[in-house]
Amino acid sequence: MQPDIEIYLLSCSNEKIIEWLQTSFTIIEEKKLNAGLLSLKVATAETEFEIQLLQKAAGKRFTSVWFDSDKTPWSDDVECAKAAFTALDCEVRCNIASWSETEEQDPDQWWHINQYEEGPFIWR
Repeated sequence: MQPDIEIYLLSCSNEKIIEWLQTSFTIIEEKKLNAGLLSLKVATAETEFEIQLLQKAAGKRFTSVWFDSDKTPWSDDVECAKAAFTALDCEVRCNIASWSETEEQDPDQWWHINQYEEGPFIWR
């Protein structure tokens, strides 16, 4: 289990992302921290934690979704990315190192899922 999870969604609105999140979590509080940064306090049957949505992360068209908890429905970033792709039908990227933590791992190597393929790639 990872201490947190982060995925990047290509050209996906916060509204659509929040609809997806509501299928797994109850949103207790929503705070706009600044332009492009939205913080959600969410609850599950077991715990409460924060999810942050950062627009224009890693390029102007990506939104970062960061789950500040190890108590999500997914065991790692890739599992979360697969669920997001299925629900949102947009390209999803995540850090491959989060699920394969080897010392020789290339920090530019990522995992992506889109309508054409799924697998590792170099994100520069």
